Amino acid sequence: MFKLSFVALFAVTAFAFADEPEPTKKQKLAIAFKVPSSAEMASITEARTVGKELWVRVDILGEGGIGLAVISTTKDEATVEAPALPIKYVVFGKKWGWKNEEKGITFLADLDEKARAKAEKAFEGGKVVYKKKK
Repeated sequence: MFKLSFVALFAVTAFAFADEPEPTKKQKLAIAFKVPSSAEMASITEARTVGKELWVRVDILGEGGIGLAVISTTKDEATVEAPALPIKYVVFGKKWGWKNEEKGITFLADLDEKARAKAEKAFEGGKVVYKKKK
């Protein structure tokens, strides 16, 4: 009887902790990378938990509008309340032709079609923990 009660208690306790959300903390997200024009700007728009990582969506704004046609560095920052997980920056909307060399940043346009579709699907399936206010 005692063994059965202990096993039942252990199972209930393990189940209760399995669905517990990751603890969150304030984190500063920051990104910088090269663009072909001062009109191209990075914007951290969303963060999602994807597996055991925090994926940060960075959108390219400006669409090549009026700006200096010179290689520039675009930057953005955001402070978010999110789980303390390894961070992966994912850039959406890249239009220029060269492959960016910055470490720790995934440019979807630089991936082959299959890898890009897989990354987009993984991002869409993640849990939203931050969304930029419009």
